[in-house]
Amino acid sequence: MRRFYDIVRIESVGNWAEILGYERILTTRDWVEIRGKKGEAKKAAKKALKDGKIPVYIAERIDEAKEGTWVENTVMEIRTLIDMQVAHIMKDKNVRALITLDYMRRGMRELQNAARNIVILHKARVPILLASGARKIEDMRAPRDIAAVGKVLGMSIPMALASVSDNWEGIL
Repeated sequence: MRRFYDIVRIESVGNWAEILGYERILTTRDWVEIRGKKGEAKKAAKKALKDGKIPVYIAERIDEAKEGTWVENTVMEIRTLIDMQVAHIMKDKNVRALITLDYMRRGMRELQNAARNIVILHKARVPILLASGARKIEDMRAPRDIAAVGKVLGMSIPMALASVSDNWEGIL
């Protein structure tokens, strides 16, 4: 039986994990948003791990994505179009890629970027994580709904399901 995971920008989700069928929903209490140059980001990631939280590097531009690839053993939320160089370094540094529905809701360009990034990340064999990234309870989605979005973006069914289940297990 699969165990599903999600990451949200809410402090508490009550019993929604059980209602929607998640093993665990990571709230803002469980993870830390990291930005900045690689030296600062590495220190912030180490502190987060020491505090028992998951470091999530936010990459809104390609130059931020390039900086974030050097922060080992983290999750990078990708909010821009990346290239193969970034993807290969992510693989070497054990950085997982996070793509959220919250990012994709912004517009057509973001949807296209997400689809292109999935192809690039898959070729480089970078584990891809899909999540709702919900800012409100109403924005949360069931895990199979999120996997369906992955399928629409070009993932195979097993790959889409792994992006909301198996790929998460390495960071928890």
